[in-house]
Amino acid sequence: METKLLSIKNAAKEFNFPQAKLYRLVSEKKVPYIELENLSGTKSIKINSKSFADWLDGLAKQNKSI
Repeated sequence: METKLLSIKNAAKEFNFPQAKLYRLVSEKKVPYIELENLSGTKSIKINSKSFADWLDGLAKQNKSI
């Protein structure tokens, strides 16, 4: 899997994950993400596709639900 930085919306599509739930998990800081700040000072949240896949894989191995 190629590692990409994805918006929450695109990560939800890529991983077939409920978008609203992903937004909630990010706001609760339960999922790995990074915050990028552009030159104008606007911050955007990005999901690292490999880190997110590893996080999901770890939950699956432990038979946990989200």
